[in-house]
Amino acid sequence: AEKTNSKLAADYEAIRRREYELITNLLEVIPRIDGLSEERVTQMRDALFHADHPYMMVFIGPFSSGKSSLINALLGEHDLLSIGPTPTTDRINILRWGEEASRNRSGEVDTVFYPSPLLQKVSFVDTPGLESVFQKHEDITRKFLHRSDTVLLVMLATQAMTARNVESLKLLKDYGKNVIIVLNQVDLLTPEEITAVQEYVLDQSRTHLGFKPEIWLTSARKAMEARLPDGTLDAEMWKASGLNQIEAYVDSQLSDLARLKQKLQTPLQIVQNVHQSALDAVRGNQS
Repeated sequence: AEKTNSKLAADYEAIRRREYELITNLLEVIPRIDGLSEERVTQMRDALFHADHPYMMVFIGPFSSGKSSLINALLGEHDLLSIGPTPTTDRINILRWGEEASRNRSGEVDTVFYPSPLLQKVSFVDTPGLESVFQKHEDITRKFLHRSDTVLLVMLATQAMTARNVESLKLLKDYGKNVIIVLNQVDLLTPEEITAVQEYVLDQSRTHLGFKPEIWLTSARKAMEARLPDGTLDAEMWKASGLNQIEAYVDSQLSDLARLKQKLQTPLQIVQNVHQSALDAVRGNQS
């Protein structure tokens, strides 16, 4: 197994270097194309960001849908990220593993370091609400979406699949992202209502998007209650909270092989989108 892992790491590094060279070469040409937006050039530069960054699981959705609460519950810290009934996040927050809790601010992004074993496997990203009353929140979130590896679209179970949620799913589909729908606060619904909401979400997805996304039922409140004063978990209550699904996704589905493969695919997806836009701009200029 050790020999296999060593070969896997070596193969990954060789492909990563090749990707880096190809993207670097494209960046010598792309900015010179008339009519190509600066945003596309920025996306191309950001493709390099993935080569040295951990796998990123990005939480998006309306404000007050519980994105920050879910991340706090996953990491076992009530106030690691600010929460409230009004928009509290006006910046991107990347949560990464660190030996001590700290926060670094750079441009529009805050990096929060925290000593959680879960963050040694994945980085969580908390984003401004897509339906925020402040337009710049949505702009910041959209600009960051192309960096994500897996997206968790968080909705309140009582307000699932609004028109804006459908629009968000369409946007994520255009980005070619792996999207999982998270229905939060399911503890406010009866079992019958939960079943009805799940069926409604699936029906709306098939109708408007043509595919059936994976749906996770969660309760951030139950998850925090599952954490006992001595730091251990009430396993039954933790499972009832639904957050065990996120841990299982990280532990089982994001095996080393899957993670490395996705990390190699993500820059390619970004570059392919930019490359197509560049070709369109060149054809337009030729015409």
